[in-house]
Amino acid sequence: MGKWVWQHENWPNFEYDISRYVKLLNDFKDKSLFLSGKMAGFSDTDQMDATIDLMLSEAIKTNAIEGENLDRDSVRSSIIRLISSEAMPHTNDEKASGAASLIVDVRKKWKSDLSHELLGQWQTSAVPDHITNLILRGHYRVDPAPMQIVSGYIGKTRVHYEAPPSSQVEEEMNRLINWYNNTNPFSINDVPHPDLIRAGIAHLWFECIHPFDDGNGRVGRAISDHAMSQALGYPTLACLSTAIAGTKKEYYRELNIASQSNININGWLDYFINTSIEALNIAEDEVDFILSKTRFYDKFSSNLNERQQKVVSRIFKEGRKGFQGGMTPQKYMVITKCSSATATRDLANLVKKGSFYKAESGGRSTRYDIKLTRPKGFRIDAKKLMGKGDK
Repeated sequence: MGKWVWQHENWPNFEYDISRYVKLLNDFKDKSLFLSGKMAGFSDTDQMDATIDLMLSEAIKTNAIEGENLDRDSVRSSIIRLISSEAMPHTNDEKASGAASLIVDVRKKWKSDLSHELLGQWQTSAVPDHITNLILRGHYRVDPAPMQIVSGYIGKTRVHYEAPPSSQVEEEMNRLINWYNNTNPFSINDVPHPDLIRAGIAHLWFECIHPFDDGNGRVGRAISDHAMSQALGYPTLACLSTAIAGTKKEYYRELNIASQSNININGWLDYFINTSIEALNIAEDEVDFILSKTRFYDKFSSNLNERQQKVVSRIFKEGRKGFQGGMTPQKYMVITKCSSATATRDLANLVKKGSFYKAESGGRSTRYDIKLTRPKGFRIDAKKLMGKGDK
């Protein structure tokens, strides 16, 4: 038996205990439907805002997992240009444009079968083209040198994983693509397969093959989104990359463990399903934030002066996590270019109207936050429901 999972005699017939996940698989579908229903109750404008914010979070975070920081405004502008009729300026930021293209294309083509060409397109979006870039874009790797994931420094490196040689990549990808398409719920060759587990297996299997020179992580997470959408019967709202970014070390650890010689993947599926559920919790927070923002404007917008409107807009731009450190008179002065006395008076007026509240009192350390009414929802504690068990 070899050192790596793809060298196992039963590769790629992964083993797992389905009984561990039955309730969570059902909960994932139920909560997805609940979220979809929430979105359906939004106005067209709010639906578009929520869709953009969810995709923006995913585009930013899937690149952040790989250590790449994207310009938020450029990505947002690119997403809007791709999914709406709103005229937006083209950006020269290739990374932002590519990230937006990938996240939008995965959701537009959720019904489509996987193919070598489609995966090549996704990888091309994930890896920007530069004159000095030696990465083979849109095609599988051909370099005969081993594809290894290593750490350490020259002369003292540690090999965490070695993928199948490039000579085997096309055959391995044929097998993965055939399995994926045959287990597609819409396929005439439908082979019953647990929905969310299919998404987890597809991601792990793809990462084990590591078919591209670069962009494998982003394309692998895109495949998971694609599989989730097929399982649900509509584009998923789950913020998978956002959830993974919050558990990055655990993500890489579980991938590394699952890529070793044992084909039992309970440990990986524990992580993946738990994280997928958390991805829905995050999506619900995002959707609820949009609804709360709409309610806020409906109630207060006509009673805000120009400076207050500017500050409220700036806070909402930060998203559901709010303005870091809260709003202070000093920050208010910077945003609105007003005096200290005006900032203090405006903030006190916002509190009096009931649109803001004091998050912390105490002279110069006084902080304010927007007062939002959060819709009722439900959170799923995947770890609690999954319980303990042998991996």
